[in-house]
Amino acid sequence: MKKKVFGLLLVAALIVFALTNFLKSKITEAEKIDTSYTKVETKETEKSGLEIGQYAPDFTLKTLEGKKVKLSDYRGKKVILNFWATWCPPCKEEIPHMEKYYKSLNKKDNVEILAVNLTSSDKSKEYIKEFAESYDITYPILLDKEGEQQKQYEIVTIPTTFFINESGQIKQKAVGPMDKGMMENTMKILK
Repeated sequence: MKKKVFGLLLVAALIVFALTNFLKSKITEAEKIDTSYTKVETKETEKSGLEIGQYAPDFTLKTLEGKKVKLSDYRGKKVILNFWATWCPPCKEEIPHMEKYYKSLNKKDNVEILAVNLTSSDKSKEYIKEFAESYDITYPILLDKEGEQQKQYEIVTIPTTFFINESGQIKQKAVGPMDKGMMENTMKILK
């Protein structure tokens, strides 16, 4: 009888231990960001995209609200130019980090985030708007409806992010998702 009770207690303790470790790992995994990335369809997959040192090509795109935004209007500010889509799992992981970073900025930081949605490979504008609301995105979302900026910036993998200095020059490039700390560190060295 004692062996049976001891055996049951041992099994119960192992179950509790395993369950506790499982739950702890789920919490820490939720905080981690997946460093995998997603490829988008393009005919020029051998290109690696624009490089550091080049000037960011200018463009004019509409926001979700219909306002026209021109990249060159942000000269004099540092710009984080992020290419993404709603169907991209690494993009979804990156969004909360980007939003936290955006909310931590103040005017003297002189930084703007422009998130270019690859609308030509995404669902409808209404779906993108609902998606943005569900993620509580407050930074500007620009719509690349025809895929022109995807081609101009040679985007093969998303998310892809360009860090542009005040004069419009690409100073850093990140392929794959980033967390808030990576954004902060990159912006510190951006000159």
